[in-house]
Amino acid sequence: MSLLKIFPNAAGPCSHDLITRDLISYSATIKQLYYTLEQAAGLCISAMAIPFHCISLSEMARINLIKIKGNPYMCNNECDASTQELAHPPELMFDLEGRHPSTFWQSTTWKDYPKPLHVNITLSWNKTIELTDNIVITFESGRPDQMILEKSLDYGRTWQPYQYYATDCLDAFHMDPKSVRDLSQHTVLEIICTEEYSTGYMTNSKIIHFEIKDRFAFFAGPRLHNMASLYGQLDTTKKLRDFFTITDLRIRLLRPATGEIYVDEQHLARYFYAISDIRVYGR
Repeated sequence: MSLLKIFPNAAGPCSHDLITRDLISYSATIKQLYYTLEQAAGLCISAMAIPFHCISLSEMARINLIKIKGNPYMCNNECDASTQELAHPPELMFDLEGRHPSTFWQSTTWKDYPKPLHVNITLSWNKTIELTDNIVITFESGRPDQMILEKSLDYGRTWQPYQYYATDCLDAFHMDPKSVRDLSQHTVLEIICTEEYSTGYMTNSKIIHFEIKDRFAFFAGPRLHNMASLYGQLDTTKKLRDFFTITDLRIRLLRPATGEIYVDEQHLARYFYAISDIRVYGR
């Protein structure tokens, strides 16, 4: 069995004690995970505490709002921590996927706008992990407008950015947008901001990647046939080896999906974060 520890900063209707579960979303070689959810905003509060005002898609169509590019995930009001069937606690990010409907953790809504809705999700293994495949995060709320993926090599004492994600990199982080395809063997360690995973609400647009295999391909070839070359580089180049090594991973959610339209201050309950799955593969 793997240990899943949940330590909310503030007690409330979604606070949880120690929970023990099999973390089957993870590579079997990762034996133990300690999980921390920071900020009270990370807790789905009782639906009875805040009146929910969410315009359905059919209602949007009736009042001709459907022409505006919007987020179809915004109208999920089924979050009530006081009801077992409607609660969305953090451990649902790590349970068995493939069920319909998907299970997911859900944050509180952006009721305090314009104060930022910030949530940190920290994964700690208490050991060194060498990443072997892409990090994959599946959102059920639409992908956030702004997010940072961070790593630690010293058990959470210091943190370095892995990748920035935004609908507008220049506006959010003062960085020009790039993708892994813009990198090369000589620039593979560059920290980039990508807009590739922060726009669009099609069926396949729930997922955010941190592309490990695409970076491996600069050394092992596009189909990773020459892994000996990659391993040789990892053995002789400490900076490269450290880049693919972590002890902790942190997901910093900075701005929820807004559908690339203005923030509707009359219906702030439609803005929140929800994650159904986090996958990290390593050895």
